Amino acid sequence: MAHAIDVALMDKIKKHGPGGTLDVSACFNCGNCTAVCPLAEDSSGFPRRVIRMAQVGMEKELLADEDIWRCYACGECTKTCPRQADPMQFMAAARSYAISRYDATGLSGLMYRSVTVNILVFLLLSAFFVLLLLSHKGGLEMGSNGALFSGIGSTRLFQFIPGEWVHGIGIALFTVIGVSLAFGIFSMIYKVMSKKNLSGERPAFPISALIPSIVSAVMDALNHRRFRNCDATEQPTNEPIYLRAWFVHASIMWGFIAMLIATTVDYLFKPIGSPVPPWYSMRLLGLVGGLVCLYGLAIAISRRISAKETPYDKSAFSDWFFLLLLTGTVLTGLLTEVVVYLPHPTLFGYAIFLTHIVLAMDILILMPLTKFAHVVYRTLALALHEWALAPAPQKATAAASNA
Repeated sequence: MAHAIDVALMDKIKKHGPGGTLDVSACFNCGNCTAVCPLAEDSSGFPRRVIRMAQVGMEKELLADEDIWRCYACGECTKTCPRQADPMQFMAAARSYAISRYDATGLSGLMYRSVTVNILVFLLLSAFFVLLLLSHKGGLEMGSNGALFSGIGSTRLFQFIPGEWVHGIGIALFTVIGVSLAFGIFSMIYKVMSKKNLSGERPAFPISALIPSIVSAVMDALNHRRFRNCDATEQPTNEPIYLRAWFVHASIMWGFIAMLIATTVDYLFKPIGSPVPPWYSMRLLGLVGGLVCLYGLAIAISRRISAKETPYDKSAFSDWFFLLLLTGTVLTGLLTEVVVYLPHPTLFGYAIFLTHIVLAMDILILMPLTKFAHVVYRTLALALHEWALAPAPQKATAAASNA
């Protein structure tokens, strides 16, 4: 079967690695990475097959291969590679490269490859959102209600920036990212479903298996099943569960989901700006979610700062950018929940609220272009893989009759 060859593919992927210095040219496909990988049981070529695709320039096949999304960066392959080829960092760079290729705007690739472009886009977006929000600025209510945590709330945030204006911008942003993600998702689905096997045939993708495949992939993402299996089969460790890589990752994800649920329910069922006591259920859910997410972020950042072990010893700027942006958003959100109940409003409280809204909007608009997109594409890749493996109805019936 003929393959389209891109001789510059490896150089393109290298630019998505830490500092653009990724080099797996030492790899001679010995298979050590496959032997030590906890997730290679059902794929004898994982992860070395993906490295080989990049080496020989098979871009189309690489972008359609779910193996780049199977990796959870435990680092076992890099620790034990006899040639120090760093396959773990290569897999991370390959995922970033794939996201940039799915993105129709081309902006994702620029942000992954260039620190300057990344920071510039962030600053321009932040400035735009500040001006947009302040264009409808209301008054600053500085009068005291004289009752700490009374439930009334002396800092009237939505008098400062009208809630309808904030929510209107939010809906517009969700529409933009929805369209952007839709193009990326369609691109990925098209590439995967067009892929042929060694016999030159495409998988059947039976309709009856679509929903079960999606449910299985989503549940895998939510309960971190593969991540836990990967983490559990690493070399024996006395590390407590709350410090395990999968638990830290789950804390960030579930904390963020809790905050998202609280915000969504508030938007749907609570009048904008209406006062609620600190023990209001959605406020408590957002508080707990924020603290859980902040815990995971603190561990992840501290490990990258210390850089004492794989996979934290080499971090791309995109890793830092995502972690710091999310930390800033969560931290300002938690502070907003505090200042709203203080008896004496302050300019600091209003500034924190404005900063939180701007950072939240930055996260939304940049989601298809940053590490956040990994959640969508990894889940989609696993769903498509399970769907492709499902037997066609006629084959299943024939197999049952022959049994």
